[in-house]
Amino acid sequence: MKIMKVIDKKIGDTIYYKYRINLPIRIVEESKFEGKTLEIKLDGKKIIISKK
Repeated sequence: MKIMKVIDKKIGDTIYYKYRINLPIRIVEESKFEGKTLEIKLDGKKIIISKK
């Protein structure tokens, strides 16, 4: 699994980026997070995704 940096838009000389990550279908279905508002936090070297 990788975090991908993609160009979102370019306005003048400024480029805006988005970051994307592909999650396994099984994990998304079991978590029941699809369509929910999520909270993202950094804990040391871990990215933690939880339901808000």
